[in-house]
This record gives sequence, structure tokens and C-alpha cells, in this order.
Amino acid sequence: MLRIGFVDHHLNNFHANTFLKLLHTDLASEQVRVVSAWESHPTGEDWCEKNGVERKGSIAEVIESVDALMVLAPDNLADHLALCEQVLPAGKPTFIDKLLSPSLADAQQIVQMAERHGTPITCSSALRFAVELEAMRPNLTGTVSEAFARGMGEWMGYGVHTVALITGLMGTGATRVADTGTPASRTLAIDYADGRRAFVEVRDCENMWNVFPWVFGAKVGNTYHVETVKDYNGFYRNLMAMAVNFFKTGQSPVSPEEALEIVRILDAANRSQQADGAWVKL
Repeated sequence: MLRIGFVDHHLNNFHANTFLKLLHTDLASEQVRVVSAWESHPTGEDWCEKNGVERKGSIAEVIESVDALMVLAPDNLADHLALCEQVLPAGKPTFIDKLLSPSLADAQQIVQMAERHGTPITCSSALRFAVELEAMRPNLTGTVSEAFARGMGEWMGYGVHTVALITGLMGTGATRVADTGTPASRTLAIDYADGRRAFVEVRDCENMWNVFPWVFGAKVGNTYHVETVKDYNGFYRNLMAMAVNFFKTGQSPVSPEEALEIVRILDAANRSQQADGAWVKL
């Protein structure tokens, strides 16, 4: 049995609930179990008691009781560095939820810390493993010369999901970004070192869940392949399957470099808007 520990800001959140359920039901055959957890700011009912997970008094106690760790805090991404400072020195495989950090400097520190301690890490948005993206891959029988992704949400908290669709299609190697949109309607062009280009649109509004589903496309030759993300449970399941495989093998399709490049793109877009939409190097 592979023992997993959750480290979170507050455990009463959608990701903690969803990940626990998937690990204990859909992925039960993988012989994994969330056995302990710690949270810095408990809220509401006792999450650990409700879910049969042992509550620990410190992160160190969680580390001692598990084989692998998950740093969550999906609604408090700025806390990732502080949590990782306690988790990563242990050297145990660690999944970091969603985004390394909204701060590029913090994200760089996390990656450097993992390297310094020899700790395997992976970090990803669940959209990077969208069922529709996985189904599209076999049809991309050539170089993806161009790609686009449209999505929703606040840029530094939700922009990661739409950008993750792009990195899933284009890989790494982005060199510069131009964002000619507004703070609530991001409109990016992303250039790659090999001459390819991608486009990202992310809009934040009160009815975004109704009008801005995630849509993405990839151009191979003179044909565009386009899909709309519909299977939400599917991308979470795929994400957890990736995490379990990573815990067991130390291998992940999302390298620390890819996770860091997403933060670089988010950061460069902010700097581009501040410069009236000018191209900004990553």
C-alpha cells in the first residue's frame, strides 16, 4: 500500500475532496491510500474525522507517516513556497497542486529547493490531462505548428488551466509573450524558439461558467483539430492517475521545467499588459 499525505491550507475544499474520492474509489486498484493530513487554517467541520484520515499536528508528522505527499492549497497558491519549505527537504515524491506559485520568484525557489534536496516533484493543472486532449493526441500526426486555447477565470488563479492546455499541445520552449487584452479579458500570443506560435484567451466575468467553456485546438499541416472540454471528472481522474504513477516511478509527463514555464508565461503576460501589450521575454 502506497501511503499518501495531504498538506493544505484548509482541507475543506473541492480539490481535497475530489482527489481523496478518486484515490480511494476509481484508483483503489492501484493500492494507494490517503492516511494522514495537516492543514494550517482549519475551517468548518473536521475534514479528517469525516473522511477517516488521521489528523497530524505538524507537517513533519505527516512526512513520517507516508511514502508520498500532495501539497494542495488550490485556493491559496501563494502559500505553496512556505509549505514546500517544510515538505521538500524530506526527499519524498511530492505532487504540487495546480501551479507552483503565482510568484515567479517563489516558483523558482520551489524548483531549486527540490533539486537541492533531490526531491522528485511534479505540478500540474488538471486541464493538462483533459480527456479530450488525450483523445486528440493520436490525430496529431505531425508537428503542431500553431495552437489556441480559450478559457475563463481570474488570471493568476485560473489562467493556469488554459495555459496548461497550450503546454500540453506545444510542449516547452516559449520565448516571449504579448498580452493585448485587459485585466479581465486576457488575449495572449506566445512565441516559441522554433518559430511556432500559440494564442490564449482567458475571460473573467460573473457568468463565465455558462459562456466560456474551455476550448482548444492544434494545427497540423493545414488542418485544425478542435475540441471542447466537457468531461470534468475525467480530467481530475487523469490527473490523479498521473500523480499515482509519479509516486510509484518518479516519472511524470510534466517536468519541473514545464511547470515553471507556465508561471513564466503568466508572469510575462502581466508585464506585457503593464507595457501596453508589448512583447516581453520570458
